[in-house]
Amino acid sequence: MTRVDDQGRAYAGSQLHIQIYANRRREELNRAVLDAVALSSLNARLCWVSPLESGKFAECKDEAFLWALGLQHLAGQLAEFWPASGPRWDALAAVRIGGDPGRRGALLVEAKSHLSELRGDGCGAESDGSRKMIEDALRRTKQWLGAEGNADWTGDLYQYANRLAHLCFFLQAGIPAWLVNVYFLGDPHFPDSFATPEGWQGALAQVKADLGLTAPFITHAADVFLQARDRGELL
Repeated sequence: MTRVDDQGRAYAGSQLHIQIYANRRREELNRAVLDAVALSSLNARLCWVSPLESGKFAECKDEAFLWALGLQHLAGQLAEFWPASGPRWDALAAVRIGGDPGRRGALLVEAKSHLSELRGDGCGAESDGSRKMIEDALRRTKQWLGAEGNADWTGDLYQYANRLAHLCFFLQAGIPAWLVNVYFLGDPHFPDSFATPEGWQGALAQVKADLGLTAPFITHAADVFLQARDRGELL
């Protein structure tokens, strides 16, 4: 069954909820994100570029997500860092910092609404070259974060790991960037969804421990908890 209608509107899950917040509840989303990553102190403004109703809620990946953020000059560096068919971002915002129009940053958003989304099938790179590029990028990210132990970042937590890798890519390229994981509370379509932030936080603590991330905070990253919404808000 298709996940979206002919206008790109999702039927359920985190895809639906992030569409609602990015298009119908943007002020609430902005407030939650700016507070979570302490961007308010930088007089920052978020300009959401996906998933937009005007673009049929399209999600961006690879070079297209750089163009959406106005950072297309990094396309060559990204191609050297990560192979094609990289992360498809649930939402993206360009970040305007202070009154300097030339100071542009990136906000990367991954959204989840139920527990089973935290773990997946692992890295599915089909060629040795792509696999090596991914492993090199993840190794670089582990070093940047000071991850402990020999955790396999290409296993069932690969999606979480590759999002961190792209945050690392931007920051090491000199671009102000932030990664926000949005977790929706009380999604009625999934019996294992959590109704409270504390419920999610327990599972997330295990995810970070399994990746060897023992520091209390991840640089330029944050978790945000928002209430799941009704699809009627999009119609």
